[in-house]
Amino acid sequence: MKIYTKTGDRGFTSNVLGERVSKADIMMELQGGIDEINANTGFLRSIVRELQNADEKKYIDDVLREIQYHLFRMGVEISSKFKDIHITNENVKFLEENIDKMTSRLQELKNFLYLSGVKQSTYSNVIRSITRRVERIFVRALEGRNYPESYQYINRLSDFFYTLARYFNFIEGEQEEIMKLR
Repeated sequence: MKIYTKTGDRGFTSNVLGERVSKADIMMELQGGIDEINANTGFLRSIVRELQNADEKKYIDDVLREIQYHLFRMGVEISSKFKDIHITNENVKFLEENIDKMTSRLQELKNFLYLSGVKQSTYSNVIRSITRRVERIFVRALEGRNYPESYQYINRLSDFFYTLARYFNFIEGEQEEIMKLR
């Protein structure tokens, strides 16, 4: 099977419904954003391997792999114009449970923090900011429609990556850098 088909050479692609869609369509932009989060999550998984604690490494990698699967399924939802629903409240709860698990080990957040620390932490914040951008695309794409669970998932996912960034610093013994407002 060839990886290229040449069918997109004039600015159109096909969705899972078989419809031809402009590559400039907001749904294609949304799908590309989901793919960008997924690819960056894969890169984060590659640098998670550098962590010293084997149990933490496995826990984080398992969670990130599950998120990648959810993102893939979300791409199917988008490509089907949300006719095929794959992201459920259970998937949103998966993120919430993992946020709560990590938060339970962290100091209470009372200050703004510099987005810094160990490599895994700073990259988690990069993914968080990408996720926030994709969330804004999601809102534009769904304007005037009902919001599916996948939108809640993306909203929670940025919270997950923020918490994960703090958690990386915690497990690696890196002090959080408090921002002093002036």
